[in-house]
Order: sequence, then structure tokens, then C-alpha cells
Amino acid sequence: MRTEQFARARDRLLREVTAETPMVTVLNETVAALHAVTRFSWCAVMTADPRTLLPTGGVVEGFSPDACGPFWDNELLAPGFNKFNTLARSTDPVATLFEATDGDLARAPIYTDLYAPLGVADELRAAFVVGGRCWGVAALLRASADGPFPRREVEHVQALLPLITRSVKSSACRLEADAGSPTAMVVVDGANGIRDLTVEAGELLDDLRTTGVDEPGLPTILGTVATRARSTRTASRLVTRVRGRSGRWFRVTAGPMQDGAGDVAMVIEPARAADLTPILLESYRLTERETEIVMLLARGLTTREIAAALTLSAHTVRDHIKAVFGKTGTTTRGELVARLFAEHLLDGFHNAVHRAV
Repeated sequence: MRTEQFARARDRLLREVTAETPMVTVLNETVAALHAVTRFSWCAVMTADPRTLLPTGGVVEGFSPDACGPFWDNELLAPGFNKFNTLARSTDPVATLFEATDGDLARAPIYTDLYAPLGVADELRAAFVVGGRCWGVAALLRASADGPFPRREVEHVQALLPLITRSVKSSACRLEADAGSPTAMVVVDGANGIRDLTVEAGELLDDLRTTGVDEPGLPTILGTVATRARSTRTASRLVTRVRGRSGRWFRVTAGPMQDGAGDVAMVIEPARAADLTPILLESYRLTERETEIVMLLARGLTTREIAAALTLSAHTVRDHIKAVFGKTGTTTRGELVARLFAEHLLDGFHNAVHRAV
């Protein structure tokens, strides 16, 4: 792999991907750039909800439709190496299965269950992390004839990752909420087969299908939500965000049915302002603590009340507010709330309603 190929891949991302580029184009350009720096035969490049790390959409290449569900079942339910949630917390968010298993791929359940029948030699995984939050993940698979990923090619992927991450985050922070979208409900069985759905669900399900793979039945990203909701023991329901191929954001609320047979009910509705606000704040590069303070400011809390709620000193809260003013180009609390909420979220919802009339 020559340095010139890496430079071309980097330059292509810089040229083709801007803040206005649709997410599906960002992901397609990402796949093309990765092909330019390393060889692989299958891939899944997925966006993720930074709050839950569940996929919100993505592009798949090479995988058959019946492999997508088992892939995410393995990720969420089985033990293994290089889990995405582990990579998202790692100082190096790129890893290969060959290195993690010391060359003994059979130690990995995903290899014996899914990859061995395909003739896979190695898997490279990456997490798109910036500011402590994961905005997407990638899995690249090499065929047996190509052998494991060479170290030099892994380094090229590592070098591209910051640019890919910024592109994915930038596109994700473009809020295209559509308050005119219907609310739909889907009930799935223990195998994530659709048991029942409301009449409005068909259009929404089509919008949530993964690009590059023919998904019959339930879209994969909703299948992962159902699997997580079914397996969690910490809450009675799961709330996450997903993004359609149209660019619209949706809120998905999922919970197991009372019969205990593994059925899960999911409500899919247009994302609310509270769902999109953290994404909007990310576009201003606010830290997690700054985001918490902005949310409390929006509720009208005083500096002293915010300090008590977050167990901070009033002086520290004032320093954070000053930093937020600098990042958002505002000078008062009222101006801050007006800019973040009125100029972005409320206008977006107004425009959505206007288009639906």
C-alpha cells in the first residue's frame, strides 16, 4: 500500500464530504476511502446513537440479508473480542480479530458462528469516537485468500479515522426532524419476526432499511433495538434514536411484552426536541459537562441550583457557562437558549409542519 493511495483516499474525503453532505453519501465515501487503503470483501459501516451505541443507520457491502441479524445478535448477546462498546472506550479504537485472538480465530464466537462459513481470514473493527462519544462503527472483513490485515494497512485506517469521524458527526448533527411523520407501532416475536404493525409502519420501516442490503421484514437497526430491549435487565423499556435514509430522526421506544414469550413492542415516532438537543449541542463541540449545564439553563435553573444539582461549586458552573458562551458565540443565557432552541430546533419543527400542510 503506497503513501500516494492513502493521500488520494484522504483527499477524496476532504473534497467530497462537507457539512451539507447527506449521511448516506458520507458513508459511501467512507467505504470508498477504506477500499483505497486496505483490501476487504465485506463491510458494515454504521452510524450510532452516542447515548446507547445502538446503530442508527448504515451501509453494508457483501453481507447477505440473513447475516445482518446474527451479526448484531452476536455483538449484543455473545462474549467476544473487540466489541464496539469496548473500542469506543479504548485509546486505540481500531483493532483486528487476528491480533486480538493471537491468530486463533476459532476463539471468537462470531468467527465460528458467522465468519468461518464465509471464508473470512480477519476482521478489522473501528469506532468513530470524538470527545468521548461514539458516532459510528465499522467492521471490515478480509477473505481467506487475502490473509490477515497487514499492519501498514491498519495504520492507514487509523490515520483516516479522525477525518471519517468528523464527517460522520458533522452529518449527524444536521437536524432534519419531521414533525409531520406518523407514529407507528411494531410488535416482533422472539426471533424479531414482525408479528403485528400499525398501518403507518410500512413507510417508516422502508426508510429505516440499511443501504446496500435487501432486508426483508424488520430492518436490522430495529432488530438490534428489539434484541437489546429483550435482553436488558436494568429497565422496563429502552429509548434510542435512529435516522432514516431520508435524513429524518426518529425516537424508538421498545419494551418486552408481558407474556414473557420474547415479544417486543416498538413505538417509532418523530424525534422530539429533547432527543435532538444533545445532537445539536455536539455541533458546538460542547463537553458532556457543558451539555448538562446547558440543559439545566434551558429549564431556567440558577447558577446555585445548577451547582447543587451537579455537585459543583458555583464558581465552576460560571466557568463552564463562560466556555459555552464562547463556543456558541452568545453573551447571555437568554441569547444562548434562543440560539440553540429557537433558531435550530423550533424552526426545524416549524418547517417540517409547514411542509406537511
